[in-house]
Amino acid sequence: MEQPMIKDPFFLFSKETCIEYNGPKLESIEYFLSVLIRDKNKVFQEETGNESTTIIFILDEKNHDNLTTEQFSIQFSADFSQMNVMSADELGMIYAILHISEAYLGVDKFWFWNDCEPKPKANVKIKAVPYLSEVAEVKFRGWFINDEVLISTWKYHHSNTYVWEMVFEALLRCNGNMVIPGTDIKNPLYKDIARKMGLWITHHHAEPLGAHMFSRVYPDKNPSYSENGDLFKELWKDAIIEQKNDKVIWNIGFRGQGDRPFWADDPTFDTDDKRGSLISKIMSDQYELIAHYQKDPICCVNLYGEITELYKKGLLELPPGVIKIWADSGYGKMVSRRQGNHNPRIPSIPEHQDVGPHGIYYHVTFYDLQASNHLTMLPNTTAFVNSELGEAFDHHMSEFLIVNCGNIRPHIYFLEFVSRMWNKGRVDSDAFLNEYVSKYYPASSDEMSHYIKAYFDAIIQYGIAEDERAGEQFYHFTIRNLAHQWIVSHGKQSSKNLWWATGEIEITEQFEWFKQKVESKLSEWETLTENVKELVKKVDCIEQKRISDQFLIQVQFHKNGCFALYYFSKAFERFRAKEYSHAYLFIHQAIGELKETMNIMQKPMNEKWVGFYDNDCLTNVSLTLYTLETVQRTIRMFGDGPSFYNWEKEYLTDTEEKKVMLLTNKTKQLMDNVLGSKLIEKDQH
Repeated sequence: MEQPMIKDPFFLFSKETCIEYNGPKLESIEYFLSVLIRDKNKVFQEETGNESTTIIFILDEKNHDNLTTEQFSIQFSADFSQMNVMSADELGMIYAILHISEAYLGVDKFWFWNDCEPKPKANVKIKAVPYLSEVAEVKFRGWFINDEVLISTWKYHHSNTYVWEMVFEALLRCNGNMVIPGTDIKNPLYKDIARKMGLWITHHHAEPLGAHMFSRVYPDKNPSYSENGDLFKELWKDAIIEQKNDKVIWNIGFRGQGDRPFWADDPTFDTDDKRGSLISKIMSDQYELIAHYQKDPICCVNLYGEITELYKKGLLELPPGVIKIWADSGYGKMVSRRQGNHNPRIPSIPEHQDVGPHGIYYHVTFYDLQASNHLTMLPNTTAFVNSELGEAFDHHMSEFLIVNCGNIRPHIYFLEFVSRMWNKGRVDSDAFLNEYVSKYYPASSDEMSHYIKAYFDAIIQYGIAEDERAGEQFYHFTIRNLAHQWIVSHGKQSSKNLWWATGEIEITEQFEWFKQKVESKLSEWETLTENVKELVKKVDCIEQKRISDQFLIQVQFHKNGCFALYYFSKAFERFRAKEYSHAYLFIHQAIGELKETMNIMQKPMNEKWVGFYDNDCLTNVSLTLYTLETVQRTIRMFGDGPSFYNWEKEYLTDTEEKKVMLLTNKTKQLMDNVLGSKLIEKDQH
């Protein structure tokens, strides 16, 4: 008797596979089902004639008896022709869809941001074994799209909306569920996209309840709660009504009209007691307003900067059940941030007796007008981040984790690392690096692993604390501050804006302090730059572009900035010695370094990213270049004016011509870019 054919225990995923949905009509689910179809069509480009199979996504709230919030399960029919994907809530279903996309179709979490298109296949055989998704370590986890000046203007295929959809898709692929969708005036536009994609919304610590800034709505009124409390309440009420039907984690509290404390503009609050009392009253008022419009609201408060100090002193009274969010230094250390020259470094870890839900506001990118990283990676290592967040989790700070992610693309390395931590807890940093380079740099993984380690070894340690390491803004803000003082004070007055780094010392000592900091790292950055450039030449097209546009550019930000600050400091030395032509040439060399940075920003190897750095207004490399050109022209006034032909005649004119003065000059005076290049070329010969 002929035996029936036993089908292989595999589900066949192919072009012929049908995708169905059984559940309530939700805009977010429809959106991500279309994403899955997009990904399916990328991978399965041709029909194979295989037997048709079916994936059914089933959203059923009754499944909460079997599945926890945001969890999903996968099961297969007896004949392996049907995959049943089940969840009891919206986000669980979204994660299920994206799991199918990543695990079976090979779509990377950061496919858009790191140029990783999935490889085409005829079909995928999926082992028909039941699957149950894990529960994340952190309950509320997500990104704060902050200082988003690059992605707020950059467009892909003429669409900025698409760029933001790619932001939120990447977040959800990382198993995030919460977002602060941008900063200030454009926030409502991005918030609407995030809502439609199923995310929880929370708010900037300077924009409580997501309300409009007082001074923008009432520009002619004093933004004082004691004077205009009713107007503040109206703004808060409007924001609550607008969001009452959304998934919201309400940020309560009060800072000021911007990212600074309100008492900076209201001197009547001149003691910590007065400040704490007002903030406590405001939080109570806000909580009552929210509870009037939304049942069982989830609220949080940022113990950020100056608020940490007030809370630690016992001067803040919080409504019950509010999530207390503790912030890092901006450089990854769980201590309060430095503000100006004030740097108390109060531990951002709750005391043992401080019960209740706790969370974290963590930076992988920061902007403080001092030494932070905006266009480059966090200057501290993944091992350091692992230790800091791991200790926070040990202190039960796992209710909430919001990560300042900036403009996404420069920070993928740490965003992926932290997402591992919010899902799993502590991570093996070395294993993560090996996996990361194998995934994104398969042809050069050994070299890239070595160069990424060398990158962190070359970072400048500007302070004594372990996290006080320099991002690219260290070079740019220093040059601009010192240049300003050099010119306006004739090189006689110290730059107070740099006392946070140097202490209260004279300007000559400040120049020397910064020169010593960068001088010790010049050879490391130069060697690393040359090595990565050589690597770019060796690998294939897509990996070549990824190394250049993602890693080499960050190495160059540091190498060029480091050399520019060094040459700038040497120029000041020569200027003080009245060696004006030498000072001029050092500035010219500094300018050359920044032009290298500008070139790689403006001309990426992958045309997709043309224009991405056009609005780098927070680091603003072109402004630093402009500043150096201003200093260069000033030096030329001293040494080459008023004829502006002296150096050309002295250094570039043939010997016999120097003594003949029938004409003052026979051609137009050289502009600085030409004169500087010719003088350096002459000097090298």
